[in-house]
Amino acid sequence: MKKLIFIFGLLLMCSPVFAGNMKPVLNNNQIVYSPAARAFSTGGMADDRIVLTKSVSAGTGNYSIYSYNNNETMLGSNYEFLFDGRLIACHNADLKIYEVIYNGKNFEEKELTEGQIKEIFPDAEILLISHFVDNKTTVRKPAFEKKDFLLLNDTDKTFHKYSFHPQSVKYSPVAGLFKASAIGKITFSHFGEDKYKIYVKNNFRKQK
Repeated sequence: MKKLIFIFGLLLMCSPVFAGNMKPVLNNNQIVYSPAARAFSTGGMADDRIVLTKSVSAGTGNYSIYSYNNNETMLGSNYEFLFDGRLIACHNADLKIYEVIYNGKNFEEKELTEGQIKEIFPDAEILLISHFVDNKTTVRKPAFEKKDFLLLNDTDKTFHKYSFHPQSVKYSPVAGLFKASAIGKITFSHFGEDKYKIYVKNNFRKQK
């Protein structure tokens, strides 16, 4: 029993923790939108509710499709989650994050600003692609501690099927989100080509 409790405790420590209530929307899941409350949820009996069912498109893109009232909306994302009544769409192939909003007739995506994204991932330091010099950048984390980083694309480039090395830094379906637990080099590349290099160093200064 003690061993089980210890393992469960380790799993909790390794789980990503974000602000608010973050709930992934999986394939074939249903969610509800209330135009009056301007909020998404996993259920509810509001008179004005719109029930949306998620499916995934065929092909290599695997984009998300939300069907409702004999209509459907295809998003540019392949991973979404509910966050404080909002539907957040991650365009993982572009390293960009959007919010799905209702315009009174249908649903559409609105790209989030860096500040809005920071509200969702408050513990992650944002790294912009445009700030890399010769595809290289240096970041710092507190000594003997781990730190989250979120790679965001503020350029016209796309990053389909890019991945991190070492793979152990990844812990979330959000493509650009990773955790640095040690000093060294982390690469983000397309099967070893077009490498973006992130050099992690320790910060020994006391954090205020």
